[in-house]
Amino acid sequence: MVLGLQHFDDRVGGENGGPRLDSNAGEELMLVERGVAIALGSRPPDSPGTLYITTRRVIWLSDTDKGNGYAVDFLSVCLHAVSRDPEAYTLPCIYTQIETEDGENEESESSDSESHGDLELSNVTEMRLIPSDPGQ
Repeated sequence: MVLGLQHFDDRVGGENGGPRLDSNAGEELMLVERGVAIALGSRPPDSPGTLYITTRRVIWLSDTDKGNGYAVDFLSVCLHAVSRDPEAYTLPCIYTQIETEDGENEESESSDSESHGDLELSNVTEMRLIPSDPGQ
C-alpha cells in the first residue's frame, strides 16, 4: 500500500529528539544530515531542519517548528535524482517524485492547494531536499 507523504512529528525525548522509529518492524537509523531544507511541490523551501534516513523511510524534522515534519516510505518514492540545473530549480537538491494514494505521480493543479492553512499532503508528488552545503 502506497501512502505518499505524511505529516510526522513523533520525536523521541520530546521536541529536541530525533524521530521515533518502528523498531518492532526492524526500522533502523542509517544517516542523519543537519541543515537540510525541504520544498514540497512548487512551494518555497521551509527553514532548514534535520534529515533522517532509516531502513524504511525518509524523515525530515524542522529545527525551528518542532511540530513540523514529514515522512515518506521508500515504497512511495518512485524517482529520485541529484539536481544541479538552475533552470530546473534554483538550488542544488535531491529531487524526488512521490507516488500518492491515488497512484498518480503527475502533479495536478491542486497539488499545492491549501486546506485550512495546511498543505494537502495527499496531493504532493514532488519533494526537494536542499542541503545547506551543496557539496553534501
